Amino acid sequence: MIKIAFTGNPNVGKSALINAIAGSNLKVGNWAGVTVEKKEAEFEYRGEKIQCIDLPGVYSLSPYTLEEMITRDFIINERPDVVINIVDSTNLERNLYLTMLLKELGRPMVMALNFFDEFEKLNYKLDMKEFKELVEMDVVMTSATKKTGLQELLDRAIEIAKNKKNEVEYTLLFDKCLQDAIEVVKCKINCDETLTKASAKFGINFLAIKLIEQDSHLLEILKADYNYSLDEEIVELGKQLEEDHDEDVETILAEGRYGTVKGILAKTFTTSIKSRLDFTDKVDRVLLNKYLGLPIFFLIIIGLMGTVFNGSAPLIDWIDGFVNDYIGKYVGMLIDENTPKWLASLVMDGILGGVGGVVVFVPLMLYLYFFLAILEESGYMSRVAFLMDRIMTKLGLNGKAFVPMVLGFGCTVPAIYATRTLEDDSSRRLTAAMAPFMSCGARLPVYGLFTAAFFGAKAGLVVMSLYVLGIAVAILTGLILKNFKMFKAEGKALLIELPPYRVPSLRVILKSTLSRTGSYLKKATTIIMGMLMILWALTYFPNDGDTSNSYMAKFGKTFQGVLKPTGFADRWETVAAIPPSLAAKEIVVGFMAQVLVGDNADVEEDTEQTTFVEDTKDQIVSLGVAVKDSVLAVVSLDVKGLFSVPEASEIEEEGSGVVAATKMLWTDELAPLRAYSFMVYILLVVPCVVTLGAIKQEFGYKFTGFIVTLLLVVPYIVSTLVFQVGKLFF
Repeated sequence: MIKIAFTGNPNVGKSALINAIAGSNLKVGNWAGVTVEKKEAEFEYRGEKIQCIDLPGVYSLSPYTLEEMITRDFIINERPDVVINIVDSTNLERNLYLTMLLKELGRPMVMALNFFDEFEKLNYKLDMKEFKELVEMDVVMTSATKKTGLQELLDRAIEIAKNKKNEVEYTLLFDKCLQDAIEVVKCKINCDETLTKASAKFGINFLAIKLIEQDSHLLEILKADYNYSLDEEIVELGKQLEEDHDEDVETILAEGRYGTVKGILAKTFTTSIKSRLDFTDKVDRVLLNKYLGLPIFFLIIIGLMGTVFNGSAPLIDWIDGFVNDYIGKYVGMLIDENTPKWLASLVMDGILGGVGGVVVFVPLMLYLYFFLAILEESGYMSRVAFLMDRIMTKLGLNGKAFVPMVLGFGCTVPAIYATRTLEDDSSRRLTAAMAPFMSCGARLPVYGLFTAAFFGAKAGLVVMSLYVLGIAVAILTGLILKNFKMFKAEGKALLIELPPYRVPSLRVILKSTLSRTGSYLKKATTIIMGMLMILWALTYFPNDGDTSNSYMAKFGKTFQGVLKPTGFADRWETVAAIPPSLAAKEIVVGFMAQVLVGDNADVEEDTEQTTFVEDTKDQIVSLGVAVKDSVLAVVSLDVKGLFSVPEASEIEEEGSGVVAATKMLWTDELAPLRAYSFMVYILLVVPCVVTLGAIKQEFGYKFTGFIVTLLLVVPYIVSTLVFQVGKLFF
């Protein structure tokens, strides 16, 4: 099998190019032991078995980010037969820096000059013959959108791979002083048996340069695998270079590489007056304006969230009805009177309810990933990080961390997955610890019930205060956690490309959307099911479905004393409502309807009998209506209901008189304060099991345990402060 590694800067069309080559064969997973997404494909081409590996988009090969380490270590350790370096032909100077770094690794390479159709539209010119000679590799002009050059690129890669030339010692074009230093180190490598063995793995050029740089990652490997410690002469050589150039070695080498790139382009590349970058600069004067940039961004985010939630709502409602009213009806028919009560409850409430709880999120994820892909492919998301960088640095993060925080207002699950875009594990962990404090949409029904019962016309103001409180607690938590080693980021300045604006490819957007959503559904289902089974058992036993005497009720009564300082725990019902909220925060409303109102005997049952065919037709018609309503909701751009509170009439549907019954929880003068304290607790407490599943997938069991602990301690402290301080004003 021929192993081909694809690498390049972010936003060079790498994924689109691989998709065009590999098609539906692309598989998505995670790199072993880390959370960065791994894409690979296997297929046959002209009688050859091909394996394509999509390496993370990187700007450098220094060991400072997870993506850079993965790319560098894969090329060194896995030794692909050929590396395809994908380059944005409209931005050669920036892209060719990575090419120089890849050459130092000494692997056989082919360069794909992507977006070459745009290159030609800009009237750029490249002396291809001389360019190939100077970069010392085959160069193929490609366009993923036009599907040009793909076959030639694959043919050249296979031809090179078949030559079985594992190492290529490319020419290094540094200045004489630096070149002489590298040659001295190469001589020491050839004279040292240990370093000679290491050079067989790393390549002599790469090893020499990294020894001069005193690359910490490489030195650790050399110490562990070869028992080698850095030679003092090499250390002195590096110091001498720094004295001669008045710069650190890394900067000297970087300037040398950029000098090489500029020299190559000066001989081969010419531009015209017409440039897509001119358009980008004009747009950025508005979108990155010191005063207008942030307001415009927030308007875009409000529009995106409104579109996502309004558009997905009809489909979510349809799926909910399809699972519960359609599938639930016919599954229920299979359960006869001889079926044990616990088994019937397990099937209907545990298994069917669990599957429905996962599937109902799918439309939301589809819409969210679709519109995020548009922002990413257009080049705007890079600018979001740039806009927010100054604010996020106060928390020890950079601007990229703001994107997951924003997503947390809609749903915490994609917020956790979005931490993948951050450079280091510390930043990922800190952002993941803060994101659950953002008030997601699932909490709104709880706010609606308690504000309708205790605050009346002031409901909107109360709910807004909860959103603000969540942000404040997240920031305060971040300021505290950043002082601990596990969350202390390396403090690197934001290094991010601001690519030219492009019209996104629909094909690329759809592939990205379906891939991400499918990955979410596959992963979330396996984890959530087990947790929902546990929750069902705690709700059902030991008294055959009698919730008021279930284990959860006993839990509530047991922990009333512990939670008494919060003010809401003088009633066991509110304490017992917390465990069900792990499945979904909306369950709190239904739980209150059960334990406060009791069985709704006055609710009339629908006695109309319908056939399977009639029900199926109704579902198809309902799906059509849901799709139509979804499309209309998207094009309407209506965002006014994004943070609205459900009407009392909507909440009443959860159970007869639930608002009135909830109002009777507390009748003293502190009742509104107790209700507010409970809402604060629900705001800050451990999120739903889907979110916990996402945290586990991204960070492991140990970190998930820490988050659960944090989200039990923080709500207790804040709710207690709210109640105890609030009493002073009542």
